[in-house]
Amino acid sequence: MNHRTMLKGAIIACCLIGMLVLPAAAAPAGLSGNRTGIDPALKTDLWNNQETHRLAIFDENVQNANNVIGILDKYSIDTTQMQATLTQISGERSALQSAFANEDRNALKTVNQQLVSLWKQFRQEAVAAVRGHYGRASPAASAAGTSAGSGSDLEGAGTAAAAL
Repeated sequence: MNHRTMLKGAIIACCLIGMLVLPAAAAPAGLSGNRTGIDPALKTDLWNNQETHRLAIFDENVQNANNVIGILDKYSIDTTQMQATLTQISGERSALQSAFANEDRNALKTVNQQLVSLWKQFRQEAVAAVRGHYGRASPAASAAGTSAGSGSDLEGAGTAAAAL
């Protein structure tokens, strides 16, 4: 190695070290990985925003489910089980509100898991009610019943109607 190559290598090494060290040293104290620097008011505002959005979606899904039940009732299809499940779903709203009010991620996760299960049950009951009313289902209806969404309660009753 000649003298120039060694000098270039040393300069490049110093530049690389400088690029790694300087940004970390210049970063504000709150961005250096210390989570205690988060503004509590910001956190509260974000939780409140999420709560407002999530409860609006919840209410819309419950309303859509009520509409599906109303339509099926109009055609004299038995919706007793669907109504019972929807009552359980509606009862989870207070648990959802409480989880948001307490900013409790674990409670929110638990409520969401329960809602996913209940919405799946509601969709299955809707499909079963229509099948039971009209007798044997076509292969297309069977395929629609087994592939009706991922189970997220954000899909709610909309996929129940689509599964029919």
